[in-house]
Amino acid sequence: MKTKNRIDLLKKAIEYTGGDRLKDYGSPIDNHKNIANIFNAITDKQLTAKDIALVHIATKLARLKASPKKDDHYIDIMAYIGIAYECEVVDK
Repeated sequence: MKTKNRIDLLKKAIEYTGGDRLKDYGSPIDNHKNIANIFNAITDKQLTAKDIALVHIATKLARLKASPKKDDHYIDIMAYIGIAYECEVVDK
């Protein structure tokens, strides 16, 4: 099996966030706003949709420590950083 490169992983991240997940969960910005609202209600904090995307990245970074060769972590980080960007610039 050929080792995947960054382009392969980026394509997979695009497929994930623009394909079935988009159909299943709707807009990633709206989804992350909903997650932030739930988190804020539980904790009495004020995280934003972008903050939630960054928390997801932190989760994946922590998982990389346990399984550094698992491509899923890298793919999800690429997708979440794109979502964080959209939350910052698109949703203003």
